[in-house]
Amino acid sequence: MGSDMRVNGRMVESSQRKRPVDRRAVLAAAGTLNALVGAIYVWSIISIALADEYGWSPQGIAFAYSLYIVCECCSGFLAGYLQTRMDSRFLTLCGGVCLASGWFLAGFADAVPLLYLTFSMLGGIGSGFVYNVSVSTATAWFPDKRGLANGVCVGCLGLSPIVFAPLGSFLIGSFGSSFTFHACGAFFAVAAVTASRFLHKAPDSKPVPEQAYRDALESGMTTARMLRQPSAYLMWLLFAVSASAGMMVTGHAAGIGAELAGLTAAQNAAQVSILALANFSGRLAFGMLSDRFGRYPVLAFCMATTALTMAFFLGNAHDFATLTAAFCIIGATFGGCMAVMPALTADLFGIEHFGQNYAFMFSGYTCASVIGPMLGASVLAATGSYLPAFPAASALTCAGIALTAATAYAGKRMRRSRTTDES
Repeated sequence: MGSDMRVNGRMVESSQRKRPVDRRAVLAAAGTLNALVGAIYVWSIISIALADEYGWSPQGIAFAYSLYIVCECCSGFLAGYLQTRMDSRFLTLCGGVCLASGWFLAGFADAVPLLYLTFSMLGGIGSGFVYNVSVSTATAWFPDKRGLANGVCVGCLGLSPIVFAPLGSFLIGSFGSSFTFHACGAFFAVAAVTASRFLHKAPDSKPVPEQAYRDALESGMTTARMLRQPSAYLMWLLFAVSASAGMMVTGHAAGIGAELAGLTAAQNAAQVSILALANFSGRLAFGMLSDRFGRYPVLAFCMATTALTMAFFLGNAHDFATLTAAFCIIGATFGGCMAVMPALTADLFGIEHFGQNYAFMFSGYTCASVIGPMLGASVLAATGSYLPAFPAASALTCAGIALTAATAYAGKRMRRSRTTDES
């Protein structure tokens, strides 16, 4: 039986399977796997417990998180390379087991170097595999609705703190950090093994009648070829810049709330949850809007809204209500940028080598995770206030608007050049 695919229908038949595959089940599995990746947000709670229980230095504990992010980023490149050669379900299963093992074994770590080997390296590598493969697979199944697919994936990642943060807080308060690591690792193993079974590879392009899907595969560009395009580097810079302001607010939400509005610990905890909800809503809504109105207009709108909010609204939010409004705007637009970037990567460079290509682009986000929080921390250390950081983040975001226009122009020239070469 040949491969078939109804892009606007429920069922799609994989070229590797004889029974039909529901692409919505694939998307649900990818969303579940991304929620596991988002569990890293529990780290801010666990790190405090580790310092109290073992007396480890704040710098040593903080490096465990940084090393985790670096390993996650680097393993994404390997996952992208292997996707063209190995089954996506097997890769996701390996990544999920690696992620679960890293968390579970961290519960036995009684020294900082062991924490690095288990949680940071093993867990980080597994997280990179799970994220890269799940997003790539979901994107391939939804050529007509890439924004929606990526919005669901990264939205579940952004929403996971609402579940894992209170769960982690309860486990630590009741049983301690070691049991929390064990419990999370065991849960991750069950969830990853279950979800990976539904992460089927999308069907081949040739027998598929949908033009959008055929074009997406046929225009697939290798990473080596992509790196010869100016649009690749412009887009990397765009990713780093567009995420920096959102990362600054996410990383310092509690401190900003305490300074601007004098929020209590309970109110700050509520703001973190609200910010996560806004982030999820923005990823889902703006991802779908980018399918309808285009990636570049939605990106420009998100960054313009972020810049205006950072420059004129956030610094004047002196009570819970106004701060909530500011955080909701920034969280939603930050989420929108995160949803659009994977879809734009597939639009420009195809989906045949999407995993490896997006791994390169995602390193821009890794850079933003350093730029944004460090900008807020540096300004606070120098001035004793977060206020001067807001216009600086606004200016950085305005530069992102210019990069959006430059990327659109470079992408258009790249497509025109390829069309000329093919003709």
